[in-house]
Amino acid sequence: MKFILIYFVCFCIFCAWLFYEQRKSQRQQKKASDDFWAREALANSTRKKDISDLPLIRVEEKEIPFIETQEESIITYIGQLRQIIQEPMADLSDYSNTDLKLAYGVANFKTLSEYDENFNTFLVTLTNLARSYERNGYHEQARDTYLTALRHGSRRAGDYEELAKIWLELGRRDEVKALIRRLEESSHPRRAGIISKLNQVLADHR
Repeated sequence: MKFILIYFVCFCIFCAWLFYEQRKSQRQQKKASDDFWAREALANSTRKKDISDLPLIRVEEKEIPFIETQEESIITYIGQLRQIIQEPMADLSDYSNTDLKLAYGVANFKTLSEYDENFNTFLVTLTNLARSYERNGYHEQARDTYLTALRHGSRRAGDYEELAKIWLELGRRDEVKALIRRLEESSHPRRAGIISKLNQVLADHR
């Protein structure tokens, strides 16, 4: 009987704790939701601001290794890149939609979204071109294209990994080690995972 009573008391304490934690979680979620919608309402009422000094990303054709070839995929990606680098581009990946509207005004949101989309399209097309070069045996052009992507802000782990593999194919193990050192000193949000993959690429190439 005493055991049952202890069990019942413990069960009641557990239920009370569980109820408290659930209510606490609900309050936190409600506060987060209220804060979000308050910021969103403020963002949607923010007046248009001057974006003429926005740091746009400009890319010259000579930065990208374009070649003469009959390979259809390479021709397609080169054509796409020639077109996209004529458009205004901006890396706004660190901004949420609400942040953008608060910083530059809701009236600029569509324009800024297009700038950011242009930049993402540019990086994706660079990666596609690099992979097409790689598939068709243009290793030096693939290397230079990956380097261009990284120089302009690509954070894709695949770009780092494929570049490392190409460096190793070209007998430049030291370049992979230098790439790892640069990552270690960077603020890349996923540097630990990428460094681990690059070290694995080095280990597999022994």
